[in-house]
Amino acid sequence: MNGFRFTLRFRADNEAERRAAEYLKSLKHGEQNRFLVGAVLSALRENTAASPECVRQIIREELAAALSGMEFTTPTQKNSAAADTQVQDDLSILEDLELFG
Repeated sequence: MNGFRFTLRFRADNEAERRAAEYLKSLKHGEQNRFLVGAVLSALRENTAASPECVRQIIREELAAALSGMEFTTPTQKNSAAADTQVQDDLSILEDLELFG
């Protein structure tokens, strides 16, 4: 049989590893393999599936990064800026029309 073989070592001084080793030792040989395969696949699914909180955090970070370089104006400044932009646009259109005249 051409399969994959791994050697796992659990540290007795690490509580989580000791508990995991004790649990695996309590399983029968075939059950150990099925359990480990299931645990690895479950961990992969958890790492690739974004939780709603993870998505919220990503959106917050991206919005903060995008907004950090923006300048905000008051409504009065905004109206003034819009009027200036409109005047510039109108002048640009008139200049373009002169090309046809």
